[in-house]
Amino acid sequence: MSVREIILEKEKQLFEEEFIQFSDQEIAKMQLSESNNIVEHFHGHALMKLPPAEIRFFDWLKKNDNAVWQDIWGDDENLYRVSIDLLPQFLKENNGFPICDLQETPNYYFTQKHIKPEGMAQMESIILKTQNNTKLDIDELVLFELHIAPFDIWHFAYRYDLPLADCKELISEMVYKGWIVHLPDSEDLLRYIDI
Repeated sequence: MSVREIILEKEKQLFEEEFIQFSDQEIAKMQLSESNNIVEHFHGHALMKLPPAEIRFFDWLKKNDNAVWQDIWGDDENLYRVSIDLLPQFLKENNGFPICDLQETPNYYFTQKHIKPEGMAQMESIILKTQNNTKLDIDELVLFELHIAPFDIWHFAYRYDLPLADCKELISEMVYKGWIVHLPDSEDLLRYIDI
């Protein structure tokens, strides 16, 4: 299906449902250039409902860290509807809805800019391990993931089926080792983010 055909189909959906949504299959097939064209077309006049896979993540988050879920969605009557500008965040190159502006709970969002020199020094051995198909330790996996794309600890724990409390503790250990910087306050964190 061409981008033009996708746009026409989503225009119809927008007219009928007052929002647009992409299936997991549509997201899996979408290229970044296509998502950018779709964003450009709908920018400023359409909300997008999260893709089903991301809704499953947020259902998990509601059970596993309800305070964070409440901080994001609260009593929002347009539950799981976000700006169409976030569409590229759901492609395979990225890590989903960026949980990076929490006001009531600590943020655990990280970008490559959060890796300190001590952490960067670990990257050579981590990349060598991945090239040799050697299993990474969880802290090494965090650095490797950050090397690829920004992420938050909730998506990380969900994707790898790890206990959330253990992942948060791991972040504290990585800060102590001097591998990363953790900025839980959104005002400090937003200076590090380009979304």
